Amino acid sequence: MPGAIYSSYELTKGIQDILPAEQSVLPERAALAPTDAASSNQLGALYAARNFEAVIAAFLRPSVRNLENLSPERYRKSLRRCKEALRDSAGPSDPAQAALAALLEEEAEHSGLLASFQGLLLAG
Repeated sequence: MPGAIYSSYELTKGIQDILPAEQSVLPERAALAPTDAASSNQLGALYAARNFEAVIAAFLRPSVRNLENLSPERYRKSLRRCKEALRDSAGPSDPAQAALAALLEEEAEHSGLLASFQGLLLAG
């Protein structure tokens, strides 16, 4: 009797040796129920519907027609032209112009800091 118990728990035996094998046969095509294509179409329509998150994402990420506008060099040139236009204007008497000048200065400081960090990373 103890031999029968230990024979089931041998490390060389797998589950296929312990449990009886069952034959699994796929059903015939005629026995299968037709799929409900309407429910899958409803799910597709539900997933494709615009929800609040998609509307907000579209608002925050506007479409860009010319991807060249997103290149870093063109961005730097645009900022430089903006700074020159502010400098050539009568002066920051307008609060909006003063705020823009402060933002451009802050951006220039951040760009310089980023360049120094990149230099340190490349040197290290």
